[in-house]
Amino acid sequence: MKIGIINAGNIGLNLAVGWIRHGHDIMLSKDTHPEQLRERARTLALGRGLSETELSRFRYGSLVDAAQFGDIVVMAVYFPRLEHVLEELRRDGVTLSGKIVIDTMNPLNVDASFSHFHDLKFMEHTSVTERLQREFPEANLFKAFNNVPAGLLDIKKWSYGHPPSIIYIGGSSVEDAAQVRTLIETSGFNPQFAGHDLTDSRILEKLGILMHHLADNEYGGNIGIAIGVFKSLSE
Repeated sequence: MKIGIINAGNIGLNLAVGWIRHGHDIMLSKDTHPEQLRERARTLALGRGLSETELSRFRYGSLVDAAQFGDIVVMAVYFPRLEHVLEELRRDGVTLSGKIVIDTMNPLNVDASFSHFHDLKFMEHTSVTERLQREFPEANLFKAFNNVPAGLLDIKKWSYGHPPSIIYIGGSSVEDAAQVRTLIETSGFNPQFAGHDLTDSRILEKLGILMHHLADNEYGGNIGIAIGVFKSLSE
């Protein structure tokens, strides 16, 4: 698959490292300090055991380049920068028409002391995924990967045979959902499809609030947690 990653920060880079191993063609882009992207990708990739040959297969471009390159486009934008990124894509006529677009974002803003908080006002009536659908009405939007901390999107950090679940929502067809399932599987995680209704992406974003409450109250502030969905054995 050809995958363009818009704003390859922590989430985008971690996903890209897993996918490049499986032969996908990846273009990385960054909205701020793009000149640092190659070195960041190199450091992470070599630390995760990629070879120089695998590393050399990454492509680099602008946000618009990545949007045009990918048959699948991953939106991994820092939420406070989202409108700036959308304006840049809009200015260059990007429509993402017919493309699968995977939204990995949560509506997390930042205060003056650089502490992150959920934008509850934004979350009252919409979701990031729905915002993207309004911007790109001809794209096939999905929500996925938003409830696993970026640094833990490395299957080697989880017990063998017990990967966390990646719940995903959206798409306009069974075929599109199957492609997203394949990407989740090749990243090593457990895909769990929750339907095509994009308004349900609000549930996934609010799940992030629950995860933070669990981290604070059950795990002493350690955010290195993820959810698992398991089916019982048949009787």
